Formats: sequence, C-alpha cells, structure tokens
Amino acid sequence: MKKLFYFLVALPVVAFSQVKKENYDYFVQFNTPQLNKKVDLDQLFTHKAFKEFNKENANIKLNDFISFIDKERAISIHGNFTDSIPYYQVTIPLAQVEKFEQFLQNRTQKKGDSIQKHATYAMVTSRSGFTMAWDSKNLVVFELLNIPNYNTNPYSYQYDDYNDDYYEEEEEVVEVEIEEYDEDTPTIREGEILPPPPTEEEIGNLAEVEPYDEDWESEEVVVEDDEYDDDFYQDYRKEGEQTQEEKIAKQEALVAQMFEKSFVAPTSAKVNAKADISSWIDYQSVYSQVSSLYSLFSTFTPKANVPSDYAIKGMGADLYFENGKARMEQTVEYTEALAKIMSKIVRRKPNKKAFNHFPKNEPLAYLSYHINTAEALKNYPKIAEQMLSSLPVEKQDVDIMMDLITTLIDEEATATLFDGDFTLFFHDMEQYEYSYTSIEYDEDYQETEVEKTITKNKPVFSMIITSSHPTMSEKLINLGVRKHALTPENGHYTFTDKELGEVAILRDGAVLVFTNGLEYLGDNAPSAFAKKVKKNVSSNYCFGNFDINRFVKRYLMNEDFGKDTATILKISDQVKNFQVSASKKIKHNKMKLEAELNFTSQDQNIIIQTLDLIDYLK
Repeated sequence: MKKLFYFLVALPVVAFSQVKKENYDYFVQFNTPQLNKKVDLDQLFTHKAFKEFNKENANIKLNDFISFIDKERAISIHGNFTDSIPYYQVTIPLAQVEKFEQFLQNRTQKKGDSIQKHATYAMVTSRSGFTMAWDSKNLVVFELLNIPNYNTNPYSYQYDDYNDDYYEEEEEVVEVEIEEYDEDTPTIREGEILPPPPTEEEIGNLAEVEPYDEDWESEEVVVEDDEYDDDFYQDYRKEGEQTQEEKIAKQEALVAQMFEKSFVAPTSAKVNAKADISSWIDYQSVYSQVSSLYSLFSTFTPKANVPSDYAIKGMGADLYFENGKARMEQTVEYTEALAKIMSKIVRRKPNKKAFNHFPKNEPLAYLSYHINTAEALKNYPKIAEQMLSSLPVEKQDVDIMMDLITTLIDEEATATLFDGDFTLFFHDMEQYEYSYTSIEYDEDYQETEVEKTITKNKPVFSMIITSSHPTMSEKLINLGVRKHALTPENGHYTFTDKELGEVAILRDGAVLVFTNGLEYLGDNAPSAFAKKVKKNVSSNYCFGNFDINRFVKRYLMNEDFGKDTATILKISDQVKNFQVSASKKIKHNKMKLEAELNFTSQDQNIIIQTLDLIDYLK
C-alpha cells in the first residue's frame, strides 16, 4: 500500500518536472531594485496602508520580514490553474538567510510546526496548507490549489449511472370498488351488530369530565442520536485528513524537486523588465475558469479549451511610478486574425461636426469613444468565437446560430442607427429650484393638492452621438413632439419633464446632442477646448479626463459631507486628475490602453503619495 501511495505522489512530480518553461497562466514581477531606488522598501512597508499586515498579533509582521529580502533582485508571483496540477508560487530573493531561519524558527516553535533540514535547502509546511522552502539565496512559498477541472466536469450527470431497471419495476395494481355514500343514512354492513345506545346516567357522566388544563405540559420524549451520524462524520473527517496528507506530500515532493538540483528563479518574457511592477495573464486560461457560462451549463460537460483563430491570447499590465504621476499601461494581445478585425473596428474617424458642439471651456470630466459599428456587427461571429468555443455545443450548431443572426440583422443598415461616436461631458454641479405637486390631507381628511418647491443638485452634462440613418432620428423627435414629450424651441427640442432641468436635444445632420447645459456648449464652431483635444480624440479610439481636484471642490460647494469633508479635501489637495487614452494603432497584434493618475505635488515621493491615497479611500 505504501508503494502505491508513493507512486501516486511521484507521478505528478514527474509530470511537473517535464512542464516546459513559461507554462504559466499568470506571472507578476516586482522590479525590486528599481522600486528600492525610488523609495526605501523598509519605509514603504511600514506605511499605514499596510497596518493590517504589521499588527503585533500577526503571525509574521510584514515590516519584520522585509529586512530579509535581497533588494537587488526581483520578486515574482506566478501560477497555473488550468493544468492537471494547479498551484501558485511566490519567489522572494533572500539576503540574510541565517537571520531569516532564526526568525522563522521562533515562529514555527510557537505554532508546533517543524522545519525539515536537507543538504542544500530547508522546508516547512504550515497548518494552513502552504509550504515554504529556502536555500542560501531564495525563499519559495508554494501551494497546490483545489480547482475543479471543467474539462472533466465533476458536476455533470451521466444518464448511464442510473439503473433503468429500477424505474421499470411494475407495482401490483389493486382495484377497489367505491360505493356511494349518503351522509344522512348510516351504513350497516351485513352481519354487523350495533352497540346499544348510551343510558341517561352515562350521558350525565360525560358532563362531569374535567376541562382541558392549558398549563399541562406533555412529557418530553428524548430520542437518542443514531450512531450512524457520528460514524458518517468520522469517515468524512478521515477522508478530508487523508486528502490533505496526500496534497501536502505532493507539494513537498514538488518543492523538493525545485531545490535538489539548485533552484532557478522563474522568469517570463511576457512581463516588462523596465516596469516597476509588471503582470501578465493568459486570457483563455482565466476565461475558462471564471466564465459565468460554466455555472449556466454546470450540469453539462463543457468542451476542452479549443484553439481559436480569433482569440485574445493574453493581457498585461505594467505599472510605473514617475515624477508626479502613477502610470499604468494595459496591453491586450490578439491572434493575428483577430488583430486585423480589431484594427478595422477602432479605426473610425470622428464626425467633424461633433467638434462644433464641444464645450466652450474644459469640463470637469469627459470621455470620448469611437468605433466602427458596421465592422463590429459584421465580424461579431468571429469576435464571439472564443467565448462560444468552450460551450457544450458543436461548432456546426454554433455556425447555424451565427448565420441566422447575421441573416436577420442587416449590419450596414443597423450601424447607421448608431455609427459609433459617443462623447460624454460633465460640466458642473448646479443647484436649482424644483417644483412639484404633493397630496396632503386636511382636518376633515379631505385630499388637497399643495405646490411645493425644493432645492436640488443636478449634474450638468452633455452627450453627443452620431446616427447617419436618413430618417430615424427625425421621426423619433417628431414622435416626441406629437406625444407632448418634447417641445420645439429655437433650433432645438426640450423635454417636458424637468427633473434634471431643461434637457434639450440638438440635431445637426448625423450629430445628436443631448444636454441640460446648452449655455456650456460651443456656438456651432470649434471652441478653444475642442481645438485642444481634437488631436487626442482623433488619434485614440478612447480618450478621457477626470479633473478630480476641481470636481471635489465644486461638489463641496453644494453638498455637506460631514465628518468625511476633511478626508475628501485631502484627496482633492493631493490628486490632480485621472486621464485615460487608447490608441487606434495596433502593433505586433497588441492594443494598448494607458491610464495616468497625476498628483499636485512633485516634491513628495510618488509611491508614498499613492499609498496615502489608498489609505484615504479605505
């Protein structure tokens, strides 16, 4: 039995050792040398944002542990949750191994864990399930994960598992003849002798029966628990302990295999070595695990990951801490076929007339988004191929469904309803008087209508879309006028509902403007603000800005935040704006989106300022 057990342990170890390099579903790298130049790591991890990890009663205080790290080498986190052996691994370079061992020895003795000493490395497995191992240069935290493999779905029910004979057993049917029953006439069966009627004395005795005592308590009957329940629990517990033992044996064998021939720190060409923090995720692997479609089809067996010509291969995020700003670059890598399609979708030129209706002055926030709707609709079946390929449906059936959709939908005609230009502006926060009719009751409980006026805050906004359909927008506006939902006024239409103030619709050819701040918009000509952002809006399919500093101060003029006012003011004084841009250019099948968080002060360390912001938002 022991030989069989060790064989089962060794089998996945052999398989794991044969895994090719970079077979990771995700990889995160902390550029420790670069980060340490920008901020002292000891100071960084004693920041109050990490106070939960530095409590006195913590098992391992973060600020104590940091002193053992070699700050000249990178820290990495990687793992795999779609392979036959799902796991995660944290690799930390060590500088003071002897002090670290002494530190860990004191901790493990308190918890009853024992350190296993080997020739070139040491190992300890915590009671929570993970294994730590280290040699003279590196520390590894490793744990196997219990993730269901949806390619062999344990929740799918096989019809053959049931015994059909069980359901085919025929029960004997007994026919019972039911006679008619008359409630007024007692039924006397043949040969039955009825008892004599009660005497007057017996009837009198019935009246002397004591009435029911409501305070009477019935005798409690105690039923002892069945021993079966206790046996079942013991078997269940033993099974769980055995499973845990097997898991720990496997993971310790895997960790030993890492260190026996000199440990080599993991690397990945997918991450950016120049970034302060860089990460990469295999999109298909993540999608196959977290997709909500698997819960929808949980009683079926989803198909294994099917390679697709039109797929997202991976997603990366690089974080940089620069002078006065924290910047993130997100990268989405497509297959070559999908990259060509996405390039057509995002390369849309904004309608020039739209710039004539941009605000006169820079708004508090704005977002401009432009895609080619016709190309998106035409290529929808290919874009959705990756999602549909994992469903428990044959490809031929999916093709029929896609053909039906593309037949029913005229892509070019449908695209004219919404060409793909969408721009939103948030101008200001304003107070206004809102009048409404309320129903009240007088002293005689008679209904009376009372006109009331209250002061409300409204966001002043504008939204611009384009619709090149020759008649639809005009017909919809005319319908609104006929139904008294819209009122025509000097070149525009206003809604009769005044909940958000005077909301107007302005139509300029294919351009439609919805706004409750007409006075904020340009006079049918490009404004100074429009000229300023036109280049960025035209070269990016997505471009936006949120002036946090101005927004908070404008909001505080109209709202009372009570005890949170001081915190909100700290944020507004520290943070300037948040900006996002996504280029139309796709290079090497990769699309990039860049986001920047700009701070008002460049004198303070940008990493510390970012942690301050995180702490404020808690």
